[in-house]
Amino acid sequence: MTTRSGSAVRWRRWAGLAVAAIALEVLIVGIAAWAVPLPSRLLTPPSMVIEYADESVAHVFLAPDDRYRMAADLDRVDPAYVQALLRFEDKRFRHHAGVDPIAVARASVLNLRQGRVVSGASTLTMQLVRLLEPRPRTLGSKAVEALRAVQLELRLSKDEILAAYLTFTPYGGNLEGIEAASWAYFGHGPSELSADEIAVLLAVPQNPARRAPTAATRGELRRARDRIARQLANRSVEPFTDPGLDEILAAVRVPGEVRTMPREAAHASTWLRSWVPGSTRVAKTLDRGLQRMAEYRKSEEHREARVVGVNYGSGVILD
Repeated sequence: MTTRSGSAVRWRRWAGLAVAAIALEVLIVGIAAWAVPLPSRLLTPPSMVIEYADESVAHVFLAPDDRYRMAADLDRVDPAYVQALLRFEDKRFRHHAGVDPIAVARASVLNLRQGRVVSGASTLTMQLVRLLEPRPRTLGSKAVEALRAVQLELRLSKDEILAAYLTFTPYGGNLEGIEAASWAYFGHGPSELSADEIAVLLAVPQNPARRAPTAATRGELRRARDRIARQLANRSVEPFTDPGLDEILAAVRVPGEVRTMPREAAHASTWLRSWVPGSTRVAKTLDRGLQRMAEYRKSEEHREARVVGVNYGSGVILD
């Protein structure tokens, strides 16, 4: 009886020590998460976007670091793209704390079986850390990324992490973020995206150097787009469940060049930028249709006016 009682006391003591150790580790991690500054690039200003009265994009300026990076707003991103991104990159994003232990275990078993690294276990949060703080691809870097990911999860909400990822994702050249990429690749914002467009936007960040739209990369981009689209179809992700998906992919070409970003209403946009420096989006009262009509009429008048030596003009719309 005494032996059993002594064993019970020892087990309780070890259990208490284990709980205390875990609590201490959690406390240390929590303190470090708030004491250590977040990655500085997270605070890098985005491009200033000037909008028409209907909230359509009129003009996009370069960010201070000479990149087109429009701050992502989840309300302006097609929910189908967000669903496809999470299913493709990190299906337990909403439930883990920056590191996915299930993905780590699965990748470890698979890599051991193959004798080489064939699968990673990076969560979307860890990928964001890598975008903000590039490091050599080593085990030490992976450990730092995991700690930073936990820090981000403690300091930011899931939607804030997702918005940051959608803002800093690389799309080749000086393009960053889904909104800039959508305008540069397709000529419209990301609020409504087709299945082939979603697959393109998922494919390029995996290897921007080989897949960003150019005439030379079109073949590689098409193959990557089609492969990702079929993977998502096999996982029953909308809108890739369309029975005619193969026909759609065969009929729709991938972009072969990068379009010019919206640069309309240049004088008004430049004036507004000087009046509200540091703003992310500036909505103005300009009517998109009237603005384009006025610019068209001015250009038509200019052709005739140049004959008599008039090189500059302006217009006023009166009601």
